[in-house]
Amino acid sequence: MPNSSLTQQNHSSNETLLDASVHSVLIILYSIDLAGGTLGVIVMSHQLFRRKSQSVMTIIIINLLVLHTFLLLSIPFRLSYYILQEWKFGTFTCRLVSAIIYFHMYTTFSFYVAIIVIRLFQLEFKKCYTTTWVIAVWLLGALVIAPVFLSYYGTSKTYTSSHCFHFQQEIQELRMTIVNYCLVGILVAVCAVLTVIQLSVIYRLAVKYWPDINSHVEFRAQAKSFFFILVMLVCFMPHHVFRVYYIQNYHPDKDHKLLPYNEIFLALTTMCCLDMLYFAVPGRLLSFQQGYIGLS
Repeated sequence: MPNSSLTQQNHSSNETLLDASVHSVLIILYSIDLAGGTLGVIVMSHQLFRRKSQSVMTIIIINLLVLHTFLLLSIPFRLSYYILQEWKFGTFTCRLVSAIIYFHMYTTFSFYVAIIVIRLFQLEFKKCYTTTWVIAVWLLGALVIAPVFLSYYGTSKTYTSSHCFHFQQEIQELRMTIVNYCLVGILVAVCAVLTVIQLSVIYRLAVKYWPDINSHVEFRAQAKSFFFILVMLVCFMPHHVFRVYYIQNYHPDKDHKLLPYNEIFLALTTMCCLDMLYFAVPGRLLSFQQGYIGLS
């Protein structure tokens, strides 16, 4: 009996240390997001306001700014929870804040894909067409996906009001498992295809223009597009790859040891809001817009 008691105490102590370390990591990640993301949004908004450009890329970047702003507004709620270790804003707010991070991730992913595809295939769109499909993306998210998400996510089980973001029991439902697998499959497949195509294009241009590759606008444009692929690979891919392992091992994981790691990978997806710092460098936004002929 004493050995059993000692084992339980050690187990509890290890869990406490794990929770403390995970909370520290989450606080650091979200603090970086909040500070860097806010700075990027402010500087980029100032640059766009001064230039008053109406190009397709500018329209997409403006929408990314709006998306990042929504995410940044939700981060203080998460920081409050991880610092105080108690949720004080009600169940609906918890589900809303949780929904924002997923809405931001997949909508940002959609805009990234649009930028990469436009530049890869040198597509030209009239501003009215671009505005139309951007509005369609927002309406689909705001009027269809968000209401459905808020109506079902976190409502099928009973959760403690003082805790938040612990909706892991939802994975037990078959429909949620299917949805997760579909999202993982789509994102991984799209990232893989775009990465292969982008690298092949960059390699072809590098061979064509070597050794003065940096002096050619076409090569610089494709190299800058690869930045968005890197963001997707670094921020989005780890979460989705781990998600498969998490779903498959949720039932054996009775102590929920995988949950903290899932939260860290989810927090990593929000680091994409730092992308505006890349364009906030003086002259880089103008260079990005001019890199693609026919996009203004």
